[in-house]
Amino acid sequence: MDFDELIERFGGVIATHQLLAAGETTASIRRALRSGALLPIRHGWYRTGAADADVVAAVSDHGVVSCASALRRHGLWTPDHPTALHSRLTRHQRRSNPDRCRRYGRPTPADGAIDDVATALQYAARCYDVEGFIILCDSALNSGKITPERLRADFGDAPAFIQRAVAKTHRLAASGTETAARVRLRNAGLRVRVQHQVPGVGWIDLLVGDRLALELDSIEHHTGIERYEKDRIRDRKLVAQGYFPLRLTYAQVFDDWDATYADIADIIGRGHHRSRAATWRSSDENHPSETDRALDGNDTPPPGGFQHPQLAHDLSPSHSVMTPTASFSLGPCSRPE
Repeated sequence: MDFDELIERFGGVIATHQLLAAGETTASIRRALRSGALLPIRHGWYRTGAADADVVAAVSDHGVVSCASALRRHGLWTPDHPTALHSRLTRHQRRSNPDRCRRYGRPTPADGAIDDVATALQYAARCYDVEGFIILCDSALNSGKITPERLRADFGDAPAFIQRAVAKTHRLAASGTETAARVRLRNAGLRVRVQHQVPGVGWIDLLVGDRLALELDSIEHHTGIERYEKDRIRDRKLVAQGYFPLRLTYAQVFDDWDATYADIADIIGRGHHRSRAATWRSSDENHPSETDRALDGNDTPPPGGFQHPQLAHDLSPSHSVMTPTASFSLGPCSRPE
């Protein structure tokens, strides 16, 4: 890796050992400092005039950019987090500031001003809650920045709940919104397939049961007249094949999940995730639903409320309708051991 590649990869901040490994000499580094091509940050670290201010700040404070901030710079889909800049201290400075990002186990030596994907994920496992961590892992897998085998090996000694989270990752997940919906629906006991292929239509993001086709729409990929038309044609073809298409947005998943899930549960309660076109008809006097028959002549639901038998079967082994909360809190960058 030459000088220009190093500067681009690490945000304009570079260490002495990297310069030497790239073929520079002590004399050439001194010349670069005298000419102003490089500017000193602290012992062993330099920056260019156009260096990334956040990277400079992290290194100036005896750290390196890590966790979500590093992963974002590697092009991964990162969930929101209250911490603006994620950085970690080097091995020798870690005890002086326990509030930075930390990982489970021994700290990783810093090879550059921005952690690589594998190292950044180690620190994200402790910064984020389980759902956020799975989102980050899915994005890394989907983008090819890490392999499933490497991911499992890297967290082989992690706490059991982190290993369980790794087991829930999926390399075909195309966005964090899709991952969040999948994780929440599976936690509710539903069978969810990822990137299911439908002949004549293509790949749908999530298939719940046999027929409920969930498409997770992002602003950047689902706006504009051309995209709008393609999405409607796609929905029409899904309906023609007996699927029940349902589009969800980022806001509906992350900001209004309770209401979103309530509608999904209602759809499942009516059996639309399992049946073909015949069950699309609204219930009437000639085709009373299970709910109608159960409540016929009785305005008062049974104790505990009416529960659709199919919904109870599909949602939970305990045969109760589960309503996941929309409050998915993010953990602090530094959790207790």
